Amino acid sequence: MLANARIIFLFLSLTLSTFLSGALPELSSIEPLEYDEDSQRLVARGDARLDFENTRIRADRITYYQEFSLADANGGVAISHDNGRLVADRMSFDSRENIFSVGILRTGRWPYYISGVSAGGTTENTNIQGATIYYGDPGPFGISASSNEIRYVNEGDGEYVSVEGATFRIGRVPFFYLPSYRHYFSGTPYLLDINAGSDGDLGYYIQTTNLFPITSWLRAGANLDYYSKRGLLAGPTAQYVYNSSSQSIVGALSTGAINDTGNQADRDVDTFGRQIRSSRNFTEWRHKHHIGERFTATASASYWSDSDVVRDFRDDIFEENQRPDNFAEASYTGENWILSAFARFRPNDFQLVQERAPEVRFDLLPIPVFSTGAYHRASASYVQLNEDFGRNAPAINVEGKSDRFDLTYRIERPVLLTKWLTLTPLAGARLTQYENQQIDPLFLGQLPATVDDSFRREIYELGFDLEARAYASYPTFNKAWRIDGLRHLVRPALRYRYFSDPKDVNGIAAIDRQVFDLKRPLLDLSDLRNVDQIAQSHLVRLGLENLFQTRTEAYGSRTLAELNFYQDVIFEKNLRYDGDEEDVFNATWVEFILNPAPWLKFDLASRFRTESLTLEELRAGTIIKSGEIWELRLSTDFLDKRINQYRLDYINLINERYSFVANLNFDANLNKFTRFRLGLQTQLGSTWELLYAITFREDARRESDFSFDIQLHLAHSE
Repeated sequence: MLANARIIFLFLSLTLSTFLSGALPELSSIEPLEYDEDSQRLVARGDARLDFENTRIRADRITYYQEFSLADANGGVAISHDNGRLVADRMSFDSRENIFSVGILRTGRWPYYISGVSAGGTTENTNIQGATIYYGDPGPFGISASSNEIRYVNEGDGEYVSVEGATFRIGRVPFFYLPSYRHYFSGTPYLLDINAGSDGDLGYYIQTTNLFPITSWLRAGANLDYYSKRGLLAGPTAQYVYNSSSQSIVGALSTGAINDTGNQADRDVDTFGRQIRSSRNFTEWRHKHHIGERFTATASASYWSDSDVVRDFRDDIFEENQRPDNFAEASYTGENWILSAFARFRPNDFQLVQERAPEVRFDLLPIPVFSTGAYHRASASYVQLNEDFGRNAPAINVEGKSDRFDLTYRIERPVLLTKWLTLTPLAGARLTQYENQQIDPLFLGQLPATVDDSFRREIYELGFDLEARAYASYPTFNKAWRIDGLRHLVRPALRYRYFSDPKDVNGIAAIDRQVFDLKRPLLDLSDLRNVDQIAQSHLVRLGLENLFQTRTEAYGSRTLAELNFYQDVIFEKNLRYDGDEEDVFNATWVEFILNPAPWLKFDLASRFRTESLTLEELRAGTIIKSGEIWELRLSTDFLDKRINQYRLDYINLINERYSFVANLNFDANLNKFTRFRLGLQTQLGSTWELLYAITFREDARRESDFSFDIQLHLAHSE
């Protein structure tokens, strides 16, 4: 019958062509169409449809007036336009002007929905009376904003709603009011995090963070916490994301201040043993800016009134950033060069920081040397360095300070010995000039108490890289592991480096020093960052890298496993991190990554003291998943005679709404569990994520041994 109605409408359209314009929208229905010639009116009943351009109107009944290009629809009205949809109980529509009015309407697109008493306008510009905007599905725990009138606009900048006098509610309970408010649907949504519980040091507490969209690129709000034993913490927060054809900006700000009412024993001391004051605050700011494809600016600032303010009151920030760093960098990339400026600051008096104010650097990327087959690269930098011990130890009144000019140059010439073997001889130099030096008091007693105001150092580099390449393919097929062919790539390598003796290193006020880092040491002289403590070096590194890949179902390849071996042979011995002298066969590194299927991943990085076959370092992680039912993560962190810790993370889906989570930390050196957390995670409607958790700790420096907390997060808020 539906098909017959379509045929009837086509027939009527042809026979009535004298009376109806060729631009008439397509009207159809299940029941036969009714046509009144005098009033030029068409009536469609039963799944009536009016189609024109990219808009469709459906209703129980549609009346169309040809003379006025006007349509009236009643009963179950649904308007579909592009990817949007609006439903109402009645509608009037002017197809010539593309203007409509509706009553009792609902519209939206996940996660936003709008309801209203009446509305009018166009599909691009609509005024809605008695309106409510819902974030997520409407429900007893849903978050919404209501107003007497809301204006919906869809223009070149995107879709947004403009609200005058917005009352925000959770369910039916109002909790916030804004006299004027605009929200872009393409922008960031609301954010509301609530964490409440009980802690022996903080008492009963509630922590909240909220962000409300202010413009299409900015949302702002506040951190607002209450601790029964410590007082009230408050501070503004903001996040911004801006994109245009010429630039992009992203950043975030989080702050908090509290008059800590706990006693001195509660506040305890900072990392330098100084009593923490009652006035405490923190500021966290991150920023990144791209202009075109060449300019990038990055900044990170973390101001803490003391070393433990974030650890005490915002442990989620502390877990991600336990040693705050403050820096700013800007760089411009040319065709084959980079010009940059990098500055590091020290706003926190509980840290010892090597300040740079700033370092201006020019890097020439590898370029051919005429038609010789050789490539060379260079860099030049100037920096003012400062290290003020007096802010941490007032008894020391001498700063480490210098103005440093640093120039590096390197040339290399790859030689293809065979199709599978390449030899690359290389040579380099590093010339460093120091001015306005003052001694670094960290070394008083080991080095002279003073240094010359000016000092020059020259280091030269010689070496070569010998690399081989080979591969083999195997017709291996395994449906369970999704393996379609197997390719093994192998790359043996021998790298030789010699750095000349920098001679009188005692003449340098060492500020950029060697740091505690157990990664494989950098080999190239121009890459070293411990500029003020470069020692004579003479070594060979042997490496064997293995890569196993298979075809992907779409295009390209997928890595199944990696297995790499590296061995350092030292001819010029220096001191190790533990104070011992390096061995000739100094260290062996073994790295292994296994990811044969989406449900299994394993990675391992280890270092052995070769001559004694002693395991000195081990970092490993295993992830096993069973679809979306459960996930298990096991990680280890081992450093001989220093660290031996294990961590277990587990999550299990109980049903569609509830999940069980557990975290366990074990310290093998102490032979005890240091942290154990159990939680139950659920959802309230489609809007909120809720977590109940209890935490047990052992020998924590500041946290209590037991805590209970409830975390409430607004879903889809990132």
